[in-house]
Amino acid sequence: MSEQNYSDPLKMWKQMYDVNEKYFGKMMNEYVQKEEFSEWMGSVIDFNLFCKKMLNDQSKTFLEASNIASKEDIANVASLVINLESKVDTLEDQLFLDSQPELDVAALKKELDIVTVKRDLTKLKAETKSIHQQVSELKSSMENIEQLKSSMANIEQLLQQLTTKQPTKQ
Repeated sequence: MSEQNYSDPLKMWKQMYDVNEKYFGKMMNEYVQKEEFSEWMGSVIDFNLFCKKMLNDQSKTFLEASNIASKEDIANVASLVINLESKVDTLEDQLFLDSQPELDVAALKKELDIVTVKRDLTKLKAETKSIHQQVSELKSSMENIEQLKSSMANIEQLLQQLTTKQPTKQ
């Protein structure tokens, strides 16, 4: 048997670690390979999936009750913005056509129909106000989502604590 040197605590700690790792590693490897462990892990995963589904359902219900924008609402706002940009581009094209010298300004004004342009501008203003309001709602929604994320983190910690407990052998 080799002589042990007690003056180096790190060496002693490493030796103790190696001995314990061999024993507990073998024991854990045997335990993990048992059918009971697989069944227990399956029940833990089922429980986690159930909790996740329940949390998703409750979050959706809360968001709907709080009148917070959903993914579909955000997509609708994006569509409105794209349509608005398209209309503004069209109006810009129509308004700046008179800067070209070969066009007859009087004929262009008749073609544009000033009343229609005013009506379109009024609609654009209303859509812009609506978009600004929806963006404000989205900002408040994001704040609420951050609060939900914090709650979800707490639930995930509880789930992790539940999963780290070993099942009782039957």
